Amino acid sequence: MPEQTDNELVLEPMHEDGLEHYLLRGRQQIRHLLQDMIDARALISIHILPGSLSFLSTLIMLSEDEERLFLDASSSEAIHRRVLEAERLLCITQLNKIRIQFRVSSIAEVPLEGRPALVAPLPSEILRLQRRDAFRLMVPISHKLKCLLPESARETGGAETRERVVEIPVIDVSASGLSLEIPASKTAPGVGDTIKDCSLKLPGGLISVNLEVRNHSRRILGDGREMLRLGCSFIGLPTHAANQIQRYIYQTEREIRSRV
Repeated sequence: MPEQTDNELVLEPMHEDGLEHYLLRGRQQIRHLLQDMIDARALISIHILPGSLSFLSTLIMLSEDEERLFLDASSSEAIHRRVLEAERLLCITQLNKIRIQFRVSSIAEVPLEGRPALVAPLPSEILRLQRRDAFRLMVPISHKLKCLLPESARETGGAETRERVVEIPVIDVSASGLSLEIPASKTAPGVGDTIKDCSLKLPGGLISVNLEVRNHSRRILGDGREMLRLGCSFIGLPTHAANQIQRYIYQTEREIRSRV
C-alpha cells in the first residue's frame, strides 16, 4: 500500500484551460486508458480537493460492470479520513511519457482483499497530454491514411478553372498537426502558407481541416526519387475533430502494442 510521500515525488496539477482538445470523453476510451494504467501499475499522485494535501496511490482494478474504479487507500489514517470527506480527488500520472490527469468524486471506502480501498465512479473525462505539443503517431503503412487537398486546375481548351482534389499520404499525425509527403518535383506550398478546406481521411470518415505549413524536409528513396515532407499544424481545429483524431491515435497505439 502506498505510503505518504515527500512532495517532490508527487506530480503537481496542470491547469486545463486551452487543453480541451486533449480531453477524452468516450466511455470506452476512458475504460481502456484506466486499464492500461492498472496493467502498468502506474503510480498515481492524488490531490485532495479542496485543499493542498496529496499522497501517492495506484489503481487496483475496475468493477465487473466497468462503472467504478478501485484505488489503494493511504496508510495514514489522517489522510484517509480527509479523502473520505473530500468533494473530489485529482489524480495525476504519466504513462509512456504522456501526462494523464482526471478527477473522481463520491469517494467511498470498501474492504478489498482484507484491507481498505477506495472506490469511485469512473471519471467523465480524462486529460491525456504529452508535453511536447502532442503525441505524434507514425501512421502504419497498412492504414494508407490520406489527406485530401484542393488544387486549382485549368480545364483543357477553356479559360475557366475548376478545383480538383489530390490525395496525399499522411506520414504521421497528432492532435496538433500532421506530416505529408509529396514528390519534390511538384510545386509545394512554402513555409507559413495556409492550405484551407482540406479533408483528413480517417478509417471512421472524413474530417475537415485547415493546415499551416510549418517546415519542409527532403529525403531520397531507394529508387533515387526525391520526396518533400511538409510538416503542418491544424488551424482552428474543432473539438469534435480533435477528439476523432485522438481516438484514431489511441486505437492505433493499442493495435500496435497488441502485435508486440
